[in-house]
Amino acid sequence: MNKKDMTLVVTVLAASLLFLIPSVLVTGSGKVYIYVGGDLYGSYDLSEDRSVHLDNDNGISNDIVICDGCVYMKDATCPGKQCVHTGRISRNNQSIVCAPAGILVIIRSEAESGYDAITD
Repeated sequence: MNKKDMTLVVTVLAASLLFLIPSVLVTGSGKVYIYVGGDLYGSYDLSEDRSVHLDNDNGISNDIVICDGCVYMKDATCPGKQCVHTGRISRNNQSIVCAPAGILVIIRSEAESGYDAITD
């Protein structure tokens, strides 16, 4: 590699890091909002560890866990368990949906970035 190639590689890496920094800074901060049937059930700080258990009128129960700056659906009695398979979320506007139970879990960041979404 000559000097120009090395300069190009370093410049591309530096630019990549600049785009990565905002998503890293937003991770783990904000509030978790839980909606049941379209109504706000509760809002919780993403930095405080806790568990939320929901029993719905339609016989479905859900266990939501907030820990280490992430939130995830630990268990659900719904068919398919897509909400459980969503995994951990930690960034602004990420969500977990349990359609059979009518549950929406969404993260709203305290530091709004001005972007509608961040893609991985």
